[in-house]
Amino acid sequence: MKVHLLAVVLALSFAAFSQDAGKPASATSVEVAAEPSHHLKIDNEYVRAYFVEVAPGQSTLMHHHGTDYVGVAMGASEVDSLSPDGTVKHITFQDGQVNYAPAGVVHAVTDKGQAPFRNATIELLQNQGHPVCAKNCESDPRAQDWPALPPSAKLIGYGDSFRIIGVTIQPQQTIPITDPSPHLVVLLTDAQARYAEPGKPPQDVNHHADDILFHQPHPAGATTTNTGAQEIRLVEIQFKPVKQ
Repeated sequence: MKVHLLAVVLALSFAAFSQDAGKPASATSVEVAAEPSHHLKIDNEYVRAYFVEVAPGQSTLMHHHGTDYVGVAMGASEVDSLSPDGTVKHITFQDGQVNYAPAGVVHAVTDKGQAPFRNATIELLQNQGHPVCAKNCESDPRAQDWPALPPSAKLIGYGDSFRIIGVTIQPQQTIPITDPSPHLVVLLTDAQARYAEPGKPPQDVNHHADDILFHQPHPAGATTTNTGAQEIRLVEIQFKPVKQ
């Protein structure tokens, strides 16, 4: 009888474990830096940038975002965002979609798609409560603070201290990248390119989709040429230099 009872208990325990697989482990939140699916890639005076990856059917821990942030979707995906009060919000993302969230968000994210959910979560260390536009921002008055965009770039949004753009470079196309601002780059595709500065030998560079990079300002006359057979697509956040 004792053996039979133990077997029943073990079977029920296994069934409960199977039902909980992929669900947030606890309603007690951790800070985003301690959440295992968030992998820190960049940490400087402008941003803390994390590469986030969640397997299909799996979930992050319940976690707290203590800083204003933007998320850049790396591929199309769909997730459920669970709040501590049990509210579930189903969200679909398009590849390259940029979303803004103010500080204070607490949630756990479950990948409801067939492919891994990948995202760049970029904490805006210079922002802290300032208004951010990430959609339909063409008439934003902060446009006057920035130079006009080249044909290869498309406006995404503005904050008080930064501008978000999308960039597409066609195969064999050369574009100017004179940029007086520090900037973060999120690669949406692989990138085979040749970077050139006046007076220096060109440099061939190779990056992978989902790479997150940070660059200081480029000098006048710098260019990038797409040397690959496929277009290069990326999201870039340009920052006003931090005053020392």
